[in-house]
Amino acid sequence: MKKRIIYSLFILTLWGCKEKYISPVISPSTGYLVVEGVINSGMGETNIILSRTAGLSSNSVKYESGAKVNVEGDDNSQYPLKEMSNGHYSVSKLNLNANKKYRINIATLDGKRYLSDFASVKSNPPIDSINYKTESQGLQFYVDTHDPSNNTKYYQWDYAETWEFHSTYQTYLKYKIVNSSKGQQYSVVFSDSTRFGWDMGQYICWKTENSSSILTGSTANMSSDVVHLPIHSIPPASWKLGVLYSINVRQYSLSKGRYEFLQRMKKNTEGTGSIFDAQPSELSGNIHCTTNNDPVIGYIDVCPVQEKRIFVNPYQVPDWAYWLYKPNCTEIAVVNNSDSIQIKAIMLLPTNYKDINSMTGAIISFYAAPTECVDCRLRGTNIKPSFWK
Repeated sequence: MKKRIIYSLFILTLWGCKEKYISPVISPSTGYLVVEGVINSGMGETNIILSRTAGLSSNSVKYESGAKVNVEGDDNSQYPLKEMSNGHYSVSKLNLNANKKYRINIATLDGKRYLSDFASVKSNPPIDSINYKTESQGLQFYVDTHDPSNNTKYYQWDYAETWEFHSTYQTYLKYKIVNSSKGQQYSVVFSDSTRFGWDMGQYICWKTENSSSILTGSTANMSSDVVHLPIHSIPPASWKLGVLYSINVRQYSLSKGRYEFLQRMKKNTEGTGSIFDAQPSELSGNIHCTTNNDPVIGYIDVCPVQEKRIFVNPYQVPDWAYWLYKPNCTEIAVVNNSDSIQIKAIMLLPTNYKDINSMTGAIISFYAAPTECVDCRLRGTNIKPSFWK
C-alpha cells in the first residue's frame, strides 16, 4: 500500500508540473519569406517557389503571389521569371554562361527586395541510371550517378511519379433527372458516349505526385565520386502499379553551403518532435532582405539540372501477383425507379444493366458501384500526359 501511495503522488507531481509553453519568439503576421528552387543553367526550366512561414497551428501553405523575380548575372544580364501559378515562378532555357555568376532578385508586393549571393555555375554529371528491385518494404528505386572528375561531391534529387490507372468498373449508363410536378424524378438510361462501347473518359486516368522529402547525398568522404542511393519505394499492392508506372528523377549538384543548409532543413522538418530529437537549428542561407533585416529562408545554387525517366510495367516486376492492386469495390443491383435511385445516387454510379425489357429496350434494373470505383476522374485526370507511352 505504501508503494502505491508513493507512486500515485509521483504521478500527480508530474501532472502538476505540466505547463503551457508560450514561445518568446514573435514573428510577423505575414510570416517570413521562403525561397525554394535552383537556377537551372541548362536548357530546362528554372522554377522558383515563394511562400511564407506559418504558425504551428496552420495546415496550409501561404504562397507569395505578385512578386517580380529575376535571374541576374554579374555581367548585368537579366532573365525575368513569369508567375505560372500562385507563388510559382518559371523561365525556360536560360543556357547560362558557365564562366559567369548568377543570383536571384526578388521584389515582393509589400515593397521589400531580396537578393541571393552571386553563385558560380556548378557542373552536374548526367544520371547513369534509375533502377528498381523488390525488397521487403516494397518496390525500391535507386539512383546511380558518378562524376569521373571527382568534383561534384554534393547532390540533391527530387522526382515526379506518374501512373496510369483504370476504374474498377466500366460504365455504359448515366442518370437522367427530369423535373415534374412530383419533384425531381430519377432514372437510368444508356449514355450517349457509350454508343460504341463504354465511357472511356471515366475509365482511363493518370495521377502525378511530386516528392516531398529532402533527398541529398555526399561523396566528400569517399575516394571516388560515385553514388548509389535509394530514392523512393512503392508498397505492395499499391494502385500505382495497377497498369503502368513512371518516375522522372531530377538531379542537382550542390555547393557545400547549400548541402549543409538542406541537412539542417531536413533535421528541422523531418524530426518526430520527441524529446530525443536534436533541437532545431538556425536556417541561415545565402538570400538576404536588402530592405531591412527580415530573416529569409532559402539557399540558391546554379547548375544544369539532369533528368532521367523510366517506365515500370507491373507484369515485368518479379512476383507480380504479390504486387497486384486489389481495389475494394463491389457492385449492387438497383431497381430502375426514382425512389430506389434517389437514395443511392449520391454514393453510387450505374455501371451496366441487369434486366432489360425485351420489347421496349427500357432498363428494368441495373448494377451500380461506389463513385470512385466507376469514375476515375475523382482520383486523377483523364488527360493523357505528353510523355506517356
